[in-house]
Amino acid sequence: MKKILYLVSSLKKSGPTNQLSYIIKYLDKDKFLPMILTLSPEPEDSMIEYFKDNLDVKIDSLRLSRVQGILKGVSKVKDYISNNSIDLVHTQGIRADGLIKSIDILKVTTLRNYPYYDYPSKFGKLKGSLMVWNHMNTIKSNQNNCIACAKSISDEFKRNDLNLSYIQNGVDTEKFKPLDKENIIELKNKLNISYDKKVFITVGSLIPRKDVETVIKGFQRYNNDDSILLIAGAGFEKEKLISISNDNIIFLGNISNVVEYLQISDCFISASLAEGLPNTVLEAMACGLPTILSDIPSHKELYEKEEGYFFQVKDYEKLSELLKTIDLDKQKDISLKLINKNFSAKSMSEKYQDLYMEKLNESI
Repeated sequence: MKKILYLVSSLKKSGPTNQLSYIIKYLDKDKFLPMILTLSPEPEDSMIEYFKDNLDVKIDSLRLSRVQGILKGVSKVKDYISNNSIDLVHTQGIRADGLIKSIDILKVTTLRNYPYYDYPSKFGKLKGSLMVWNHMNTIKSNQNNCIACAKSISDEFKRNDLNLSYIQNGVDTEKFKPLDKENIIELKNKLNISYDKKVFITVGSLIPRKDVETVIKGFQRYNNDDSILLIAGAGFEKEKLISISNDNIIFLGNISNVVEYLQISDCFISASLAEGLPNTVLEAMACGLPTILSDIPSHKELYEKEEGYFFQVKDYEKLSELLKTIDLDKQKDISLKLINKNFSAKSMSEKYQDLYMEKLNESI
């Protein structure tokens, strides 16, 4: 049995942490023993208990601050690898990727964003640009071990003369699945959502890259009193977004039961300016939701040759038209077909396992 160490900054509740949980959940335990090493103390919104209780994974933490990570991180990780006889390390995230690059060990690095799009938007121009420079240098020095989480992300890296393989994100269809009519009625009652209302939903951080403002403007232009818009997520744009909203728009904040809100919704909207391969859209589709999406490459990648409903970024007028014309029944069938064919978490995990074995066999 080969020991696989998953090296991450923390197990904070997020898309990348969800994807990590899927890889481990469907790991062949006869071939691989998973272990997790985190670099930082866990935040309040950690998934660590899920990994311990549901996935039965050994988890250790170095509990390093950012400065300590710079000064001691490499030596600490080296010692851990040696003391635990690790066969291969799988990293995700700028800190873990940077620490592992100089350590002589079989490795796999999953890239879940294109740094030029993500970091400046999330961390500001100055800090974000420094992070881009840092992460891109790491990727260039380690490119043979880097795997993009989407074909569209792999294509973006070609701008930097980097030809990276990709394994598309997956979604856990055991958790995210559609409900029948009777259960939807019961769940709507529980969540205090009127059964007579058509429910649109968007999920994600309230930051400029997610462009929730365009979702709000498109929904208000749609102007249908029999519909509501649910907005799940938190971020520094919240007060601004509330100020331009009306009574048919409900801000849920950060919620732990997002699957329930997806299951009682009729349609999912994303106006994002950039994404990896978005977990929230995959989760919505797995729940049988039709989607209306901005026409960025990572959204279009989900639909292959199937018909999708797309609008140009920032074009809230086109979004409002699509809200009126979308064929909900047809798109529900397409969503479920695509998830089952291309984006199951089990299939994604199996592709990583094949990659692990390929690297392990090459080292013999």
